[in-house]
Amino acid sequence: MSTQLSNPTSLASASDQPAAAGIASLGWLLPFHALIWTLAAWLARGNLDIQGDMVETYVWGIEWQAGYAKHPPLSSWVAAAWFSVFPHTDLAYFALSAVNVLVGLAGIVALAGRFMPRQIAILAGLAMAVSPLYSNLAIKFNPNAILLSVWPWTAYFFVRYVQPGSRLTRSGAALGLGACAALAVLGKYFTIVLLLGLLLALLARPAWRARLVSVDSLLAVAAGVAVLAPHVHWMMVNHFPTLEYAAQRTGGTLLAAVGRFGIYTLAQIGYLALSFVFVLLMVRTRGAARLMALSVVRSASYPDLWWLALGPLFAVGLLSVIGKTQMASVWGMAQWFAMVPLWLAVLVKARFEFAPQRAIRVMAVYWALVLAVSAVVGYTGARRNTDDAAEPRAELAAAAQAAWHQRTSQPLSIVAGSTHEAASMVFYDGGRARFWDLHWPAATPWVTPADFARQGALIVCRGDDSDCIATASSLSHAAPIALEVSKTRWGRELPARPYQLFVIVPQS
Repeated sequence: MSTQLSNPTSLASASDQPAAAGIASLGWLLPFHALIWTLAAWLARGNLDIQGDMVETYVWGIEWQAGYAKHPPLSSWVAAAWFSVFPHTDLAYFALSAVNVLVGLAGIVALAGRFMPRQIAILAGLAMAVSPLYSNLAIKFNPNAILLSVWPWTAYFFVRYVQPGSRLTRSGAALGLGACAALAVLGKYFTIVLLLGLLLALLARPAWRARLVSVDSLLAVAAGVAVLAPHVHWMMVNHFPTLEYAAQRTGGTLLAAVGRFGIYTLAQIGYLALSFVFVLLMVRTRGAARLMALSVVRSASYPDLWWLALGPLFAVGLLSVIGKTQMASVWGMAQWFAMVPLWLAVLVKARFEFAPQRAIRVMAVYWALVLAVSAVVGYTGARRNTDDAAEPRAELAAAAQAAWHQRTSQPLSIVAGSTHEAASMVFYDGGRARFWDLHWPAATPWVTPADFARQGALIVCRGDDSDCIATASSLSHAAPIALEVSKTRWGRELPARPYQLFVIVPQS
């Protein structure tokens, strides 16, 4: 085997420079991958996401609160910041999702680079890029997806902190660890899984355990407290609504909780299958699959990375069973930042020979398949008139705005109604209006009854949303405006959908 990479933190030897150069030249594949998935999402989807997570994330963010009723604020802040620069279009939102993934993949490369030559580490990012976790699942930008970008960097600073280095390096890594860990908590409270996983790794490795009691640990805690302080204050003032929302996902029997964790674990194996295959395609020598599989069940293969890779899964199992949590498999989408680095590290340690030039061909085939499948999915959805393809959310926003301006010269300031439609109106209007939750007013405290009376409001209900129509009628005391709105997709005029609008005219 010609690739000599036994020293994980050294550069490749002179005899390996052609292979190393080949790997180093692959860095451009990651940003190009982001472009491909931006286009693929636009081809496949007629709207942002049918569940409404993306527009909900946006309408919360433009209020710039320190917390929100369902989730902590990081994903909403990021969305609001992004659209303060970019246009309010589906394509721009898909680009945000892809950039979020790109940041996370760069973190995985940086993390892998702490254990192996940096020329090899790029393969870790490419292998994770083809996983559904960092591709089609990540296109729906929400509190789950934001963890893809912050968890790998938290782990990276953790490793920088526990590995040998100068005092200045350790102090900087401690500050980075504390800040990134706090940002991860602001992404989603599920980050407790990451923190427990890192604590397990810290306690399991004697050389790392010595770093627990040090001045730098205080720096990490101080940085984390500083970043979290505004959100903690918000929670105290508002009586911890996010914790109450999270508690709704618990309950049931212990046996059911164990079963859910089993299903969760099986789903994670499926999510990592393509990454496993990608790594195999990068290796010329036989026996890699067996060694990679054994590395998952044998901590001795590469103990440092083993604990980083498996620690979060142990934490998930512990918390989900004790808390009897109703686990969703996508909750774990960010937890596998160290799995591919583990596989690569054991192969490097065993002196396997890599064929990095294959990455370009493999990614080219993968991208072609992604674009083809995305086009088929999008076209088929339009042909079948599915909700994802045919709901005219952007078109409804334009039609509803026109109806509003026919009745008043005042700008539209407040939108309510069927949740996804109302939030979409705010998004496609460029954020000039504010969203008010008709069914859960406490979730949008930035709008008060006095605002309704002074500024007026537009309530948008789907034609089949009887609860919205009844509530809107009682609030507005006005007859509804019936609309039928359609959209064009893939050259097809899709069937119109019915809506009812209720206008509360401003007092002025």
